[in-house]
This record gives sequence, C-alpha cells and structure tokens, in this order.
Amino acid sequence: MKLDDTSAGFLVKRRRFARTWPWVGSCLLLVLAAFVVWMFLRNPLLINPLEVASRLEAGILEESTLILMAGMLPIMLWLCLLILSIVIAFGFVMSSNERKYHRIIDRLMQS
Repeated sequence: MKLDDTSAGFLVKRRRFARTWPWVGSCLLLVLAAFVVWMFLRNPLLINPLEVASRLEAGILEESTLILMAGMLPIMLWLCLLILSIVIAFGFVMSSNERKYHRIIDRLMQS
C-alpha cells in the first residue's frame, strides 16, 4: 500500500508528536510539581487550607472580607491544579494511542 505525499507528511508530523510528547508531558508535570512546592513555601495562604484555617483561628487575618476569600482560594487553586493534571494525563493517553496507531499503519504498509 502506497501513501501520497500529503498523507506521508501528515504521518511524519504525527510520529514526531508521538515521540516528543512523553518528554514534553514529563517536563510539564515537573513544572507543575515545582509550582506546587513553590506555592507551599512562598504563598501558603493561596494553596494550603490548613494554613488559612490556623491563621483565621489565630486572628491574624481580618475576618470581614477575608473569611470567604481565604477559605475558598486554596480550594479553587487545587481544583485548577487538578484540572491541569488531568489535561496533561490526557496528553499522555493520546500520545500512547498515537504510537499504537502508527504501529498498526506500519504493519499495514508492510503487507
């Protein structure tokens, strides 16, 4: 079975993507993990609900407007980080499927 130039070019681009995604996805996960560690060290009120609760109990934060913000902000940030992690995981699944499809195409091209 022969492919025209357009289809062959498309397959070359998809193979390149499938080969590079594990590295790109791993780097994204490392950056995400570094961001989480940095947030815990640098801005614990933005990511650690237990820190927010302890500061509220100690009376360090003004209760008038900060109770809702301080209580919800860490939860929202964790939700965003979870969504970002899921998107990266979908990238790994998609890359795995791409490699599987390329193996199938290679087998069909050889027969």
